[in-house]
Amino acid sequence: MLWDSKETVQNLLTAFQMSPLALIALDSNMTVKYWNKTSEKMFGWKEEEVLGQAFPIIPDFEAEKFKKMFAGIMAGHSMPSTEAKRLRKDGTLIDAMISPLPWYDGNRNVKGYLVVINDITNYKNIEDELRNQEEKAEHMAYFDYLTGLPNRRLFEEELKRKFEEAKHSQSVLALMFLDLDGFKFLNDTLGHNIGDKLLKEVAFRLSNIRRVTDFVSRLGGDEFTVILSNLKELDEIHDVAQQILKLFELPFRVENYELFITTSIGISLYPYGSNNIQDLVKNADLAMYRAKDEGKNKYQIFSPTMNISMYKKFTLQNDLRKAVQEKNIFLLYQPRIDSKSNKIVGAEALARWKHPEWGIVSPEEFITLAEESGLINTLGEQLLYMACAQNKKWQDQGYDSIKISVNFSALQFLQVNIVDTVENILAATGLEPKWLEIEITETVVMENEANIALKLEQLREMGISIAIDDFGTGYSSLSYLKTLKPSTVKIDRSFIQQIPIDIENTEIATAIIKLSEKLKIDVVAEGVETSEQYAYLRKIHCNEMQGYLFSKPIASEEFERILKIGKCLPHTGVLTEDSSFENRREYFRIELPRPLVAEMTITSLGGKAVQLGMTKVLIEDIGPGGVRFTSNIKLPPRPDLILKLKTYILEQTLEVSGSIVWTNEVDNLQQYGLKFTIKDKLRDSLTSLLNQFQVLIRNKTVSSTSSFLVTSKQQFFSPKLQK
Repeated sequence: MLWDSKETVQNLLTAFQMSPLALIALDSNMTVKYWNKTSEKMFGWKEEEVLGQAFPIIPDFEAEKFKKMFAGIMAGHSMPSTEAKRLRKDGTLIDAMISPLPWYDGNRNVKGYLVVINDITNYKNIEDELRNQEEKAEHMAYFDYLTGLPNRRLFEEELKRKFEEAKHSQSVLALMFLDLDGFKFLNDTLGHNIGDKLLKEVAFRLSNIRRVTDFVSRLGGDEFTVILSNLKELDEIHDVAQQILKLFELPFRVENYELFITTSIGISLYPYGSNNIQDLVKNADLAMYRAKDEGKNKYQIFSPTMNISMYKKFTLQNDLRKAVQEKNIFLLYQPRIDSKSNKIVGAEALARWKHPEWGIVSPEEFITLAEESGLINTLGEQLLYMACAQNKKWQDQGYDSIKISVNFSALQFLQVNIVDTVENILAATGLEPKWLEIEITETVVMENEANIALKLEQLREMGISIAIDDFGTGYSSLSYLKTLKPSTVKIDRSFIQQIPIDIENTEIATAIIKLSEKLKIDVVAEGVETSEQYAYLRKIHCNEMQGYLFSKPIASEEFERILKIGKCLPHTGVLTEDSSFENRREYFRIELPRPLVAEMTITSLGGKAVQLGMTKVLIEDIGPGGVRFTSNIKLPPRPDLILKLKTYILEQTLEVSGSIVWTNEVDNLQQYGLKFTIKDKLRDSLTSLLNQFQVLIRNKTVSSTSSFLVTSKQQFFSPKLQK
């Protein structure tokens, strides 16, 4: 059935008015002829305001586009739906989906323009928000949240890209590793807020110095990198490194602070010494540690001939975090002895690290690394817990109660909650505070005296004893006796070693003991190694002693055995763990009138070839089977650590290889027995040479033809001469 035309039109108009979409009709002059209720709501103009008027919703910047669309419609062309901005009465804009249609008369002639408009503003806002979130997430994935610099992920991708470019173009690529000197201490002292602002300032300065082709990133913490590509001359690397160091000459102004800080820079080069990405990263890191070791505020370009000391420090630093996480650092215990009765009255807990390559590593080598890498607080808590738990275990087993001494570093005391940490560990282990003694050095106190003195007072109020370790080596020893009120002072071993022979050391030790006696402070003599030292210290009423004369640091199980006895008598001689091997040579040896200067390097470690530079050592005696040599580097006695020694005898260069079979510590230097691994033919030649050498030594006519030492051992091993 056909609809009456008037009824049809009326029904259509009613439907248009009820439509959720804006429906608008324009005549050929672009005046409004129809405007439904939704149009009124969407744009704000009422029907009577717009009928017969010019089309009001086209913003100026859309006018040309609309005219073209209108002309196309009037020409009878169909137009696709499109997104556009449209104007509201209040001046705001909406996002609209525009669907234009021709408006025909009864003769199918185009008489105007019909448009259906859907307000998609909310949809577009959601779309924009999602896009912003995606962009933000992508930015966070590749850029450092604090400084805005590229992060480690983007650094790795960029390094890979630039490495491939350098490889393809056969150009030089340089990688710089920057590590701020002393940042950890500054961060802990002034707070992380100041530290973060300082890092932002550093990032800002680094960003402004780079060339167009350079890439600066922050790996994390206080570590930054710079990738230098398209290098024409190697001098460019030196120029950039020097510019970076100059950046740090001016102070950083952060809030009310004027901060002076420096950086150490390690540089690796492709294709010079670093032939792949892994080598570039490792070698730049290694060179950075060398720069720090050379005195900081320097840059070092990696050389494949870096010495043993730097290589060892580098590998220890790399492996330390895993060792702390897996709790591979353990404690040994050295007894403290009452001087009158030889009764065990205490034990010092001494940390050791059993490293898979370097053997037993002492705290002198890894505590500083723990401080630099931010691991000291975690490690300190682990060691304190172990010591307290062990002492409580001994008490529960029925042994006489003794104090356990634990060393603390300056950075541990800079923790805001250090007192609570100690209290919680005591509670967790069940150890009474009176059986814990905390040892600090004068250097620790000097770092932040007021803050540390307050925390020491809080610990003392808990019942914990405080001991000043290495007493007498600092600048303010006597003042600390008053301000810190220690229960114990430990005389540094440097004053004990030469008594009673050295008059000055003897007088200093005697004065410390007498002063402490008047102040009612207990005195412990460290490093007691001879019966003469023992006798003299007893004579001048030193309260306690500690040293190899009584016991080396030992494991908890071994310590239990001497706890059962309750006393620790002095030995008649001092033996180290490996000294029993010292006299087991199959061949003759030559006792030298003076040590021979030699160079040493590692050629193989753990079955892997190692390329390192030479380190100076002293040969004390030599034979066809091996040598005894002295070094300031601690090395483990293991058969898969192969050393090569090079020296000069009777105008001949002698190079021999072997492995360490025993080790001993003498005057803070390391002595080693090296067993040669050489073929019989070479050994025969060596034997012949050494026989000639021995004859000339006896006749005292050999000095000018061999590399004998012409200075003292201590001077020889001083850092200045070792460089």
